[in-house]
Amino acid sequence: MKDKLDGALSVAVSVATAGTLWHNMGTSDFAVVCMAPWTVMGFWLFMVTYLQHHSDDGKLYTDDTFTFEKGAFETVDRDYGEGVNALSHHMMDGHVIHHLFFTKVPHYRLHAATQALQKGMKERGQDHLYKQIDTPDYTQEIVKQYYNNWFYVNEKNVVRE
Repeated sequence: MKDKLDGALSVAVSVATAGTLWHNMGTSDFAVVCMAPWTVMGFWLFMVTYLQHHSDDGKLYTDDTFTFEKGAFETVDRDYGEGVNALSHHMMDGHVIHHLFFTKVPHYRLHAATQALQKGMKERGQDHLYKQIDTPDYTQEIVKQYYNNWFYVNEKNVVRE
């Protein structure tokens, strides 16, 4: 119940803040100063999250076949180019580590931890489990993944046993 009340309070404060800003700024200034950046940031978060959890060969597990580790290795480290990766603190190209060790590795260690994971898995002959996809054309990739995978489940990718 406390979580529901906290959520309701958060929504109420957000709506009151937005309403106050809109009232004091006017529609055009509010749209440019508040809504445009919020929309861009919202799209960026959606795109990054969606691409980290979808790939052409991504498997879908049933309740009987899913394990935490299998799910973690179905996420994808996407390389958007060194500039974007650095600006985002390697959150996009260090996503598998986030799923494996989310309580142990701080964001500023994601890059080093990802390199160590790749090296360790290669030494053990497990590098086939790790997914990394170069995605410099991320705006085109989100359209492709959204179009191909949003409402469609490829039965070949469902693991039932």
